[in-house]
Amino acid sequence: MPPRPEQFVAELPTRLKYRPGPVTDWIDMEFVLQEIEGGLRNQVIAAQFNTLAAMHRTLADGAAQIAGILGGATKQRG
Repeated sequence: MPPRPEQFVAELPTRLKYRPGPVTDWIDMEFVLQEIEGGLRNQVIAAQFNTLAAMHRTLADGAAQIAGILGGATKQRG
């Protein structure tokens, strides 16, 4: 009989037992954005959103790979 999911999770390394997330140093951009011109401000905000989206895509890809490994599947790159 295969192990129950909770038994499997109990055997995982500690860092995989909890919700993973990026460790970042938050910078309050409000003060920076007040000091720059409107067009440039829009570019900075767009860059922030693009960076955040890329970070979430990377985390999602990694989570999918881990799920595949833990589920016994292989993820094909393409």
